[in-house]
Amino acid sequence: MTFDEKKLRAFLAVVECGSLGRAALAVHMTQPALSRVIKEMELRFGLPLFERHSKGMVLSAAGEGLVPHARLLLFEMEQALDTLDALKGLRRGVVRLGAVAAVTRSIVPRAAAKLLKEAPALRIDMLEAPDSELIDALVSRRIDLMIAAELPPHEEVMPVAECRFDDVYTAFCSTSHPLTRHVDVDLDRVMAESWIMPKSGSTPRTLFERLVRQSGRALPVIAVETNSVGAQLSFVAKGRLLGWLPHVLIESELASGAVRLLTISELTLHRRFFVYRRRRGSLPAGTRQLLQFLPLVRAEAGMAAFAPPFPQL
Repeated sequence: MTFDEKKLRAFLAVVECGSLGRAALAVHMTQPALSRVIKEMELRFGLPLFERHSKGMVLSAAGEGLVPHARLLLFEMEQALDTLDALKGLRRGVVRLGAVAAVTRSIVPRAAAKLLKEAPALRIDMLEAPDSELIDALVSRRIDLMIAAELPPHEEVMPVAECRFDDVYTAFCSTSHPLTRHVDVDLDRVMAESWIMPKSGSTPRTLFERLVRQSGRALPVIAVETNSVGAQLSFVAKGRLLGWLPHVLIESELASGAVRLLTISELTLHRRFFVYRRRRGSLPAGTRQLLQFLPLVRAEAGMAAFAPPFPQL
């Protein structure tokens, strides 16, 4: 079967949207036209790609098998066009970048501004998410580069370089919280309070629980769970919950007097950040340009702990 970009995008739109109606809007087609494209693909394959239900469409076994190849084919098509445009001097294309919140609000905006000044025809598709979601996005080719804290070895993801940027997780509370009336606040006192934290299993939550256990204390009451940084800040500033976030994410609230740091040595954690890519394939031209503007520590200066050696960009 001959694949073309329109059919691949139509197929993946139905996969991501779960229904013909929503997918048709996403790819700017009418619903009957999109339905015809999917049926034509199924006839050519001789297999159903979806199971039709009253509430939407679910991938069949054949559809599940096609998804990674469809994403790869689209990625290679786009990368080929980016390369040709770069050779023509057009510098067009999309930079697909993912990063954790602390990075999207610090080094990424500065690097992006420099990139767009040099190549204004580029577009940046930015994903802010926890580490686990970023890894999934990188492996599935929804992003081409990710910036996150140090990760355990992964068979499909590898580090490129370390960022010249670090941050520190800090406990904090509202300026009206009763704890602020005490000169010294120790770990036992804050462990007796209720907290707002990211959901269980997320990297920040895992790090927090590890620090508490290392101190020999029992975990505190987690009254509210949310991965939303904005919600965590709001709940702490306007109530009696304690929070634990990277310092860079609470700078504005500290400056406005909405929250106050709680200097608890056992709950203070410094983090280093690294740039990661897929182990296989090359980076699009626009993504390579972005790397030039990130504050990187080159591999030979501080990445000897990682294996295998870093590839040439």
